[in-house]
Amino acid sequence: MSDYIEPDTPGPAHGAGTPSGRMSSVDFSAPFDDPAPGLGGGDNVEGDNDTSGGSSSRGTLDESVLATLRRDVDGINATLRKVVYPHFPSRQLLSSADSAEAAANPLSSTGDGTIEDISANCDLWAPLLFVIAYSLCVSHARSLFSSLFVLCWALLLCMSLHLRLTKPRENVNLITYVSLAGYCMFPQVINAALTQVVYPVLLHLGGAHRHWTVRILTLLDIATLACCMVWSLTAISLVTNARGFIQIFPLGLCLLGLSWLATIL
Repeated sequence: MSDYIEPDTPGPAHGAGTPSGRMSSVDFSAPFDDPAPGLGGGDNVEGDNDTSGGSSSRGTLDESVLATLRRDVDGINATLRKVVYPHFPSRQLLSSADSAEAAANPLSSTGDGTIEDISANCDLWAPLLFVIAYSLCVSHARSLFSSLFVLCWALLLCMSLHLRLTKPRENVNLITYVSLAGYCMFPQVINAALTQVVYPVLLHLGGAHRHWTVRILTLLDIATLACCMVWSLTAISLVTNARGFIQIFPLGLCLLGLSWLATIL
């Protein structure tokens, strides 16, 4: 007597519907390739739809490095447009629609929505890039780089702890404050690049007299320090809803230290 049980309903020919028949049609020459549509995923409609398009979505594995970097830069720039750009001291220089709206209503982009957005998409890549750029500009890529790198992160951590301790009722974690403080460090990077690289090179190429060069450079450094200092302090105060002398003054001291180091070193 045979052990094979014949089905009551008509089906495919013997061997085509059995496991051995299905396994015989599978190609094992490329075991790591995506399976063909209909094999091992009959119930996965979404997977069949992805493979029917000719390529499956594998995140950043199927895109070029340039495309990945462009997307990351666009994400950092989008966060800067929410946190830093609208608070530039001279808002008339910004011609974008977002900056015009921020100039009309300075508190429109500094509510809890901004903190919630950054909390949902919190990153430390931008603060890391800003800290590296600041340290390179101020130290001129010398032995002082490591000290400035550690000092920048220590100041960011101090500002974040200060905001977390003075706002105990805010539902914002410490990493979010570190990210916000790192983004608000962007004006300090501009200050370091201008005072340490751009201004000396321009004055050297201009061929001005040494005494006039020192005086002009000093005036430019002081003006840039004041502008970037006000920019950073305004951004971090408004975006974190810091109010009062107790909350704003320590933030100003930390940012003033970064600005002063970029000017005197």
